[in-house]
Amino acid sequence: MRLSPKVVISGVIGNALENYDYVLYANFAVIISNLFFPTGDIYTSLIATFGVFAAGFLTRPIGAIIFGHIGDKYSRKTALSFSIMLMSFPTSLIGLLPSYSEIGLLAPLALVIIRMMQGISIGGETSGFMTYLMESVPNQKRKHLFGATALSSTALGIFLGFVAVFICNFYFSDVEYAWRIPFLISLPVGIVGFYIRSKLDETPEFQNLKNKNLLAKSPFLELFREHKTRFFVICGLFVSISVPFYIFFGFLATFLTKIIGYSQLQVSIIYLASSFAFITLPFLSGFLSDRFGVSKVLLFAILTFAALVFPIFSLILSQDFTLTLLGCLLFIFVITLYQGSVPSVVTQVFPTKVRAIGTAFSFNMVSVIFGGFTPLVLTGLIKTTGNNLMIPAYLIFSSVITVIALIISNKRNILK
Repeated sequence: MRLSPKVVISGVIGNALENYDYVLYANFAVIISNLFFPTGDIYTSLIATFGVFAAGFLTRPIGAIIFGHIGDKYSRKTALSFSIMLMSFPTSLIGLLPSYSEIGLLAPLALVIIRMMQGISIGGETSGFMTYLMESVPNQKRKHLFGATALSSTALGIFLGFVAVFICNFYFSDVEYAWRIPFLISLPVGIVGFYIRSKLDETPEFQNLKNKNLLAKSPFLELFREHKTRFFVICGLFVSISVPFYIFFGFLATFLTKIIGYSQLQVSIIYLASSFAFITLPFLSGFLSDRFGVSKVLLFAILTFAALVFPIFSLILSQDFTLTLLGCLLFIFVITLYQGSVPSVVTQVFPTKVRAIGTAFSFNMVSVIFGGFTPLVLTGLIKTTGNNLMIPAYLIFSSVITVIALIISNKRNILK
C-alpha cells in the first residue's frame, strides 16, 4: 500500500510555500529595511524589519487555535484547504505594497498587518500537514521515514526561495521592483494547492472517530484538561526545531552579509548548497528512528548538536568562505539528524481527537517565543555585547530545554 501522491503533493506545496515566503522576507530584509524603515542606521533598520518579521508570529497561536479546532472538530481537509489560500494571498500582497517614500507611515503599518494575516494562516499550515500526513501513512513500521517528508518539504520551499533570491540579485539586480516578483508568484501556487487539497479524502483515523461520534466537543479545552504533560513535552521538542531554523534561515544570511562582510553572491552559494542538502538529509533521521527507536535518535542527535555547535560556528564565523560553507553544511547535517523525526513524533504523543490542535498550538507557541523573536533577540544581543558567539550560546540554551523534554518523555514513557 502506497502513500497517496495527492497527500504528498498537496502538503508539500503548502509547506514549501510557507517557508518560501519566510526565506524571501529574511533575505530581502536589507531591501525591505531601506524601503519601509529608512532610519539611517543599519542595526536600527534591521531591528525594525526583524520586529515586523516577529509580528507575524504573534498571531500564529490564534491561527493554531482556529485551524486546529476546525481540524479536530470538523475536517482535517477543510483546515488544510483554507490555510493555504489564506497564506498565499497576503504573501502576494507584500509584492504590491508601496514603500515609505510613497505613502509614508502607512507602508510599515500595512506590512505589519500583512505579516499578522500570514501568521494566522500559517498557524494551521505546517502542523496541519504533519497531522494529515502521519494519519495517512500506510506502513507504520516506516512512519518516521514518511514523516521526514514534512521537514523535507520545508527545505524545498527554502531552496526555491533562495533560487528566487539568487535570480533577483544576480540577473535582475538593476530592476528596481524585481524583489517583488517572487512574492507575487505565491498566489497562483496557492490556488493550485487549494484545488488539490479540495480533492483529498479525510484521513482514516479522523473519519473513524467521526463515524463513531467520538470527536472532541472542545479540542482546545480537552487538550489542556487531559494532556498537559504531553503538550509541554512536544513544546520542548519543537524548541530545537524553531531556534536553529530561524537562526540559520531567518538571521544568519543577513548577518553574514552586513556584519561579516560576505558578498551577496557568496551568501547565495552558501544557502543554495545548504538548503539543497536540507531537502534530502531528513530522511536519514527518519530511517534511523525507524531502525533504532525515535527517542534514542532524538537524544543522541540533540546532544551531538550541543557538543558541536561552538566548533561549527567557529567555522561559520571564520571569514574564510570555504570554512564558512563547510560550517553551514555541518550545521544542516546535525540539525536534520534531530529534526527529521520530530513531525512523526506527534502521532505518538497526541491522541487523534486532539492531534490537530495539540500539534498546531505547541508548534506555534514555540515559534512565537523561540522562533520569530530569535533574529530580533540575537541582533540586540550582538549589538549590546559585541560578541558573535551569542549565536551558538543561544543554540546551547535551546538544546538544554529539548534535553529536559526528552528526559521527561522517557520517564513518562511518552515516546516509543
